[in-house]
Amino acid sequence: MGRRRLWRTALTAVFVVAVLGGVAVALRGQDWSTLGRLLRPDTAGWLLAALLVTGAGLLCGMRAWTLTLASVGAEVPSRTGVRMFFVGFLGKFVPGRLWGLLAQLRLGDAAGVSRGRMAGTYLVNLVVVLLTGGAVGLLVAPAVLGTGAGLAWLLLPVALLVVLAVRPGLLDTLVRLAARVARRPQPAPLHRPAEVRRSIGWQTLSWVLSGVHLWVVAVLLGADARAALAAAVGAFALATTAGTFAIFVPDGAGVREVLVVAALSTVLPLPAAVTAAVASRVLSTLAEVLTAGLALLTVAVSDRLAARGRATAPPAGADARLTPTPG
Repeated sequence: MGRRRLWRTALTAVFVVAVLGGVAVALRGQDWSTLGRLLRPDTAGWLLAALLVTGAGLLCGMRAWTLTLASVGAEVPSRTGVRMFFVGFLGKFVPGRLWGLLAQLRLGDAAGVSRGRMAGTYLVNLVVVLLTGGAVGLLVAPAVLGTGAGLAWLLLPVALLVVLAVRPGLLDTLVRLAARVARRPQPAPLHRPAEVRRSIGWQTLSWVLSGVHLWVVAVLLGADARAALAAAVGAFALATTAGTFAIFVPDGAGVREVLVVAALSTVLPLPAAVTAAVASRVLSTLAEVLTAGLALLTVAVSDRLAARGRATAPPAGADARLTPTPG
């Protein structure tokens, strides 16, 4: 038992160091001097609000993930689900994107969830994230392509999401296709397809809330609030979705910034768009690390208190044995 605990502690330490290293790489090379245009006493409150909204968006993403876990028939306690999600989420900062999934598989084993169901959760969530991210991301299309062409591009992913919301069982087909393309074993069929509908809703809300921080930054840099809203929210969703395919760089570093600058240059001068991209990277990374860290710390403290309560509770039937019998 002591050796197992030592290995677990060592692996946790290695993972934490790897995540911190990935965060450093993701933030390395940013033009920090550009942030001077944004960091002023009168903007502090707005930036704090943007940070909080981004954290709320991440919590919505966590809810979407736990619903996909339930959709494949895996029921786990809420604290276990929170731990599994955030450990896997932090793995995106480690190049290769593999380590977070491996950690989730190990946590799934400990929780009694088979690797097949964990792999199914990964694929279902991947399809939901990509489809919702594409749909929200194409909000930027009217600003880039013009109203007519932009709305036409927006119709396809929105229509697909509506079809999946009405017939969530169709997601099985997409998941099996994704498994075939990725050359992965075919996952088990969905046990609770209706949970996918709720997952789509939560994940869509997650993209919208997460993109609000970029809108706040763009407005602080001089963009028109009404014109910048769709462009900023769509740019963040589209750029982050595209960044998931850059598996060899932490959190899509570089890819995301290029797309954000291209999208925001429709509502901001190019130098201001670059500043917004840098600020977005810093704000979103800070919000993600803080939210994940606080969630994992809360779960750890809760587990420790629960274990202490079980240790101090009297054995079952002890009260009956100690209670004197009348007469």
